[in-house]
Amino acid sequence: MNNENFTLTPDTASQPEQTARPAAGNGIAQAAPCAAACPLAQIPAPVWKALLRRPFRKRHPFIFWLLVLVLILVGVAALSRDGNEQALLNGGERLALVTVRGSIMDVAPTLNWIRQIERNPRVKGVLLRVDSPGGGAAASQEVYAALARLARKRPLAVSMGSMAASGGLMVSMAGQRIFANPSTVTGSIGVRMDIPQLQGLLGKIGVGQETLVTAPYKNAGSSLRPLSPDDRAYFEGVLRDMHEQFVDIVALGRKMPRERAAQLANGKIFTGREAQKLGLVDALGGQDAALRWLADETGVPASRKLLTRPKESNWLNAGLKSWLGLDISALATHAGGDWRTPVFLYQF
Repeated sequence: MNNENFTLTPDTASQPEQTARPAAGNGIAQAAPCAAACPLAQIPAPVWKALLRRPFRKRHPFIFWLLVLVLILVGVAALSRDGNEQALLNGGERLALVTVRGSIMDVAPTLNWIRQIERNPRVKGVLLRVDSPGGGAAASQEVYAALARLARKRPLAVSMGSMAASGGLMVSMAGQRIFANPSTVTGSIGVRMDIPQLQGLLGKIGVGQETLVTAPYKNAGSSLRPLSPDDRAYFEGVLRDMHEQFVDIVALGRKMPRERAAQLANGKIFTGREAQKLGLVDALGGQDAALRWLADETGVPASRKLLTRPKESNWLNAGLKSWLGLDISALATHAGGDWRTPVFLYQF
């Protein structure tokens, strides 16, 4: 009997566990209302994930520091530009540098810089550095006109670099004294017109175009058909007028008889040494020689730092121009956004 009192049957052994389960269940049931009442429990899991994820600089460190570097470079460029403009406004007597480099097409930045120099009375002289094969006819004339206006107010010396041909020579005509290296390529006085001819290629691929016009010369120079005799005579007249304008500029700039300037306007190029003998340049020498002449004329020491145009904000174009000699803006302007458009050039 006593042994039976102390014997644990399976049903008896499992009894405490069975009685404990409802207690545990009761505890969960009691906690649920508390969780439902907590405001944080109402926030969806995706929101928690977005709030607690790692910051961008840790998830994408390369991109983050690249953006930081770009911002720093932009800030340095802005400070440099502001510092240069401040020096232009507040410095003592200075000499300024105007550079014409590469194809003369997008001239707005150069013209803006010339206007800044012209407005500032502390700029006593200007050094024009030319290293260009020329460019657009109107663009070259526009730069020449601005420099000629400036030269009437300040001494302007020209230093020709490796090349100052065609439109590069035209802008140089604004200077009161022109220096060239013995091997500088200059001259090429004349104008040319480029008309792409694509009708053969388009015909092979089965593409064509018909154009209706209300005037006989409205479609002259189309790249989709050869020039007619009338079109050719028409454009030759336009080119002749531009050519005569170039000759006038050379005669005025070099103070030579127009007949003499016309004789030189045969499209030939000359070395700097030949150009000096022909009267297109005054002396042989580099930029230092031109700067010394300018210092003597103005009384501003040649050792004083030149004022230069603020650097371009387009870092891609500036980098390609510096590293590869490729001017994107000039190429884009040269193309004109339309391959069907004739291009008039003072360009070697």
